[in-house]
Amino acid sequence: DLDPKISLWKTLCPTGGDHVDVRGKPRHVIGYLRDFMFDYTMAQQPVASLSGGQKNRLMLAKILANPRSLLILDEPTNDLDMDTLDMLEEILAQYDGTLLVVSHDRDFLDQTVTKILAFEGNGKIEGFIGGYSDYLEEQHKRNPPPAKNIIQEVKKESQPIQKEEKKVVQKLSYKLQYELDRLPAKIETLEEEIGQLEDKLNDPELYTNDPGDFQKSAKRLAEARDELAHAETRWLELEDMKKQASG
Repeated sequence: DLDPKISLWKTLCPTGGDHVDVRGKPRHVIGYLRDFMFDYTMAQQPVASLSGGQKNRLMLAKILANPRSLLILDEPTNDLDMDTLDMLEEILAQYDGTLLVVSHDRDFLDQTVTKILAFEGNGKIEGFIGGYSDYLEEQHKRNPPPAKNIIQEVKKESQPIQKEEKKVVQKLSYKLQYELDRLPAKIETLEEEIGQLEDKLNDPELYTNDPGDFQKSAKRLAEARDELAHAETRWLELEDMKKQASG
């Protein structure tokens, strides 16, 4: 369903123009591509230049723009990275129609479906309300393990577990404590900047009126998101070091 010779832009706007009809609302094609983690510089690239995972994302963008009342997905998580997977789960959670998914990704099923159809073999299909974890729990209730196995498992769990030696940290250095104290303010500032940039880029007129400003803002948004992720990771690292020192 993807023409390798045409651009990502034309794939989403086959009749021309620069807006995509997304569930009844117009979205600028650049902003919509950004929702699926495509950089604005890729909009005019041919589909043939994309990797397998990127083609999957583009196909999802095309389908989910106007998904009708029934959506059938066969192993939709194949070749998707974690960020794309989170994005897909969020979009499907907002989908109002009927969703039929074939997947080996158990966590994905837990996050997206409300009923499991389990093919038990010998032509037997059973329905279970809930996600995959609910299905496993119900199966466990119906077919509990033998008592002998339960006793063996309890004995196994009761064995003393040797704790790994913790790296001894006396206290945070002045430099690290100084860094830790200032990270929350930095994180808050970045979050505010990201929110402002996202609001700015969601304006469908921005790209038409000032392409240079649009590209500059899109580039800064990507940088700010990277800086935020790094700051949050660093804050967690320093907090963990502080807890070990105080413990």
